[in-house]
Amino acid sequence: MKFLKLWRRRKEFRELQLRIDHCRSTIAEVHSALVMDEVQPEVADQFRRLEAALELVDVTQLENRDLEKIEMATNNLLSEFRGLYHQGRLKKIYDGFVN
Repeated sequence: MKFLKLWRRRKEFRELQLRIDHCRSTIAEVHSALVMDEVQPEVADQFRRLEAALELVDVTQLENRDLEKIEMATNNLLSEFRGLYHQGRLKKIYDGFVN
């Protein structure tokens, strides 16, 4: 019984780590695209700091609802940039179809 609980908790940690890694890689990709678009240095620096902060997240201290807040914040941030991409003021991050 104890082994099963430990296994489940480790599985939860792996899933949380995967989700936080996804947020971090998304932020890193947007940061790289913004730097290439030569946006204001302050904006690029904020992305660099956000990326660095996500590196420090310890999934063993997270719960699902904590990560949901991080994911929601990441999505909200991306939504703010969506208009700039649609206006052609920023280059596409990906070529082709992305789901």
